[in-house]
Amino acid sequence: MRVYWDTFFRRLLAILTAGLLFLVPAAYAECLDRDAKAASDEKAKAYFKVAEIFHPARVLKVHHPSRRKEVASYVKTGEKHYSIFTLIDADCNARFIKRTRQGD
Repeated sequence: MRVYWDTFFRRLLAILTAGLLFLVPAAYAECLDRDAKAASDEKAKAYFKVAEIFHPARVLKVHHPSRRKEVASYVKTGEKHYSIFTLIDADCNARFIKRTRQGD
């Protein structure tokens, strides 16, 4: 009887391990930080006619369990400096959250 349980648990372990190997890559697919920063900078510059990035973007936080990233981009247009906050999803699509003006 013991041999039966040993083979049963070995087979069960093999099946569970194989199942996890197929599920793990799909569950953790997310936008890389550098891609999230680039998407945020692109979205931030789209709000102004003439704009340039005066400071590198920063990933401020990663929301759990959705794995969305909150990214701050820093844009300068003329003499005014802005911080643009965006929410980046797993497919690197940027969604505008808010804009703040610096130094006013």
